[in-house]
Amino acid sequence: MSERQHFLPSSSSAAEQAVSAALDRRPELAPAIETLHAFKYRAPNESILPALVMEYGLGPITPYLPDLATVIFYGVPWSRVRGTPEGVRRALSWIGYAYDLIHEAPSRRMRWNLFELDLDRVRDDEAHLDTIEAVVRLSQPARSEFWRGYDGYNVREFEWGWSRWGSTIWGDVSGVRLHEGGVKWSFGRTHEPAGGEHRFTESELTALGVWIEPVVGSGLAWGAFPWSTAGIQWSSDGEEARAQAIAAGLLGKSFWAVLRRGDGSVIGYRKARSVHCVIPAFAGRFEAGGSTYEPADEFTSRIFVEALSAFGEGEGDAFASWSLVIGGAPPAETKPGVQWLDGDTLSGGVIVGDFPTSADQIGKTDRQRMRGIFRI
Repeated sequence: MSERQHFLPSSSSAAEQAVSAALDRRPELAPAIETLHAFKYRAPNESILPALVMEYGLGPITPYLPDLATVIFYGVPWSRVRGTPEGVRRALSWIGYAYDLIHEAPSRRMRWNLFELDLDRVRDDEAHLDTIEAVVRLSQPARSEFWRGYDGYNVREFEWGWSRWGSTIWGDVSGVRLHEGGVKWSFGRTHEPAGGEHRFTESELTALGVWIEPVVGSGLAWGAFPWSTAGIQWSSDGEEARAQAIAAGLLGKSFWAVLRRGDGSVIGYRKARSVHCVIPAFAGRFEAGGSTYEPADEFTSRIFVEALSAFGEGEGDAFASWSLVIGGAPPAETKPGVQWLDGDTLSGGVIVGDFPTSADQIGKTDRQRMRGIFRI
């Protein structure tokens, strides 16, 4: 233990120096002072963790980390980059998410401080969205506002130009809010047959009433198919003419995508928004709906079909598989132009294919895109 010392000038009396030395507490306090040196950089005692969390101002992030020691470990470095993209990235990592891009509104806009996140994937569970919103808003700059997150489905507003006429935004961005004043979310999942395509079977085409026996020779015989609309020329190859006639018969029918649960029960039907014949490109590959396909070795007609559900359709159900229903009709009392039917309400039609999905739960914030190439 060090000796006591006074801290008075040499002009002080001996009595004053003795009183000052008697009040020197360093000999008793020095060991504690040495122990406290670099205390915050070592693993502290659990009993003082609440005080440290309060001192560092990390209370708002405690609900998103498992314990106070983890709050200190991750929170202190986060607090140094809070208000930057790195701060947002670190906060999302606590809950198992990330982002690919931060989209900021142009500075010419009235609400130039808005920003959006292109997340790394569709949310695992819709209950996670409130947590994502909370940690991002804790990490954002004071002058910015997180207002939208998306992945898989992102339709942006249309901006005509920068002139006075074009300063108005036409339309809105895709997405829905879970609560008033909250972040807008826009997610989409794409479901395709294995390999992106399905070949019609003879039984399917027969049930649809468009089956034509394979051509023997170079010509196609007369038959009960729409010659006037199939686009068939007298010089057409027999197999080519057959496929075109079948395709013409199919395109005259209605196309619906039926969504099913794991037990096979029907969630609902979504009317196809796109049904078109497609052909291979000269380069040997062709593209439809954003996907690239390889042509078959032999000639076949190819029909591209796509159905896209709206936000909230089938909400709460686990989407396990889908099929096409061709030629089905909605109930007689259904309003004209209906695009979605709840439950097993479509009558008639022929079911084509059975395409499994990842059995994700449908939420309010996501849309399901069912698409594929159907070969004849």
